[in-house]
Amino acid sequence: MPSSGSVDPPGRYNDEYLAMTTATMNDPKTTVLPLLQASTWPGAAEAFAQVHALAIPTSKTEAWKYTRVGKLFNQPYAAPNGEANVALPARLPFEATRVVFVNGHFRADLSDDLKSQKGMVIDSLQHHLSHGPVKEHYGTLAPTNERLFTAMNTAAPTDGTIPLVSRAGRGEFIHVLHVTTSARQAIQPRDLFMLHEGAEAEAIIEHIALDTPEAFVNSVRECIVGAKARALTIHKSARIERTSEHQL
Repeated sequence: MPSSGSVDPPGRYNDEYLAMTTATMNDPKTTVLPLLQASTWPGAAEAFAQVHALAIPTSKTEAWKYTRVGKLFNQPYAAPNGEANVALPARLPFEATRVVFVNGHFRADLSDDLKSQKGMVIDSLQHHLSHGPVKEHYGTLAPTNERLFTAMNTAAPTDGTIPLVSRAGRGEFIHVLHVTTSARQAIQPRDLFMLHEGAEAEAIIEHIALDTPEAFVNSVRECIVGAKARALTIHKSARIERTSEHQL
């Protein structure tokens, strides 16, 4: 029975569809693309389009000429498992608010009581995406148009930290502990640090890899420091136990 509309001849593909399919099949980023789709984070759709458009950096890319990253895309990755059981290390030898992420996912059950902090909000960034300050500043300092790994993170962040420190927050220590467990997982922490006028904070960002030879940790952190804020100091530490981890 006749039908309306355009129909391709049997056995032939539409040229545009064929070109798109061929390009996708030849794109080594297909090992990560399934994990970046359908995210509801701000700017995710635009960033995902950039991931498709941008090439993997090579030794001919000026900013990456001494770093070989192509091998990171040789095999597929699994989605990060935030419910893994982990044993936490001893606390720091000084008072600090500890925020724990397991394979990129915020774990309230392992973190300190974050609601008791005065002059400071510390929480999972994912819980605050609709809040005014986050909507105003998120994504403003991390352009995706020429940076593949930033675009990948923006397309599908796993989760991250939001410390919002008011002028009442002075000399606060924040310990952000990331624990990565076994399996070839793609983990994308996304932080947004914000300090109001007169505020001061110091953060220790610690990554511990446990039994994870092929995990891929791709972090983006944006810091918004208000006029006359006293100081924002960030220390970074990485520790590998029994195995190795790729971290960018």
